[in-house]
Amino acid sequence: MITFRYNRIVNRLSRTLQREQWKIARELLGWMVCAKRPLRWREIQAARSINTTEQTFEFQDYELRSNIQVYCGSLIQVLDKDRVELIHTTAKM
Repeated sequence: MITFRYNRIVNRLSRTLQREQWKIARELLGWMVCAKRPLRWREIQAARSINTTEQTFEFQDYELRSNIQVYCGSLIQVLDKDRVELIHTTAKM
């Protein structure tokens, strides 16, 4: 039942977000699924700014100006001190 709910939310996000927003949402959700602890928003911003191919850091080009909930909807929760995590650990399964 829980998996069905997550699928429904992900499908809604894929339909309602613009192509670039959906690409960012998948990237963010992937990091949160793999994270062993809640990530800070600034850590996510920094990770997006690293270009491993060119070995550069391009914060201005990759800074997310929207709130993470715009991208990930109700799949995530914002905790104190600007930390973000999946709404429930079963989303990692």
